[in-house]
Amino acid sequence: MAEEMRGNREYYERVRRESKENIAETLPTIVLDVSAAILIWLFGRLIFVPIAEGIYFLNYPLPQILNFIIVVALAVIVLRVLVDVRRIIDGVAGYAACQIGAPYEISPEEVEHYRTALRGIFNIIVVSLVYLLFVGYLTRIHPGLSGVVLLAIVVWSFYQIWRVVQAVSAEIRRYTSQWAEKL
Repeated sequence: MAEEMRGNREYYERVRRESKENIAETLPTIVLDVSAAILIWLFGRLIFVPIAEGIYFLNYPLPQILNFIIVVALAVIVLRVLVDVRRIIDGVAGYAACQIGAPYEISPEEVEHYRTALRGIFNIIVVSLVYLLFVGYLTRIHPGLSGVVLLAIVVWSFYQIWRVVQAVSAEIRRYTSQWAEKL
């Protein structure tokens, strides 16, 4: 039993250390890339697209062309940010799961359930915020485009919520069975 507790403590320390390293490595990159995305969004939304209203380029409305260019530029930056956000989410989820679980000396399997739950919630929040960044531009390209993307996000979010519930319910089942055995 003492050996298992020492193994759990080593596991917690390793996860905490890796989580802190992930956060420290990716946070500066995320801040810079998000700043670039915000500047592109602001310049596109407040300067370039309004200037282009009523102008045509080879019989195509220039605002739609600019919206497409801005969406592509934002997509490149956002995809890069999402890779880093995934790493930082893993780091934050791992650190939080260890902070929640270490005082109760829960098993590494339980920590993974908590990590899965936290990761799912963070992913839904991040994807929703990314959608808010793109929705105005997608609507100006074609109104149906933003609707299709929103539908895909809603379906994906429901799947993520289901995964979160499954991870948490595994822990609830385990605790209730332990409680029932005590009774």
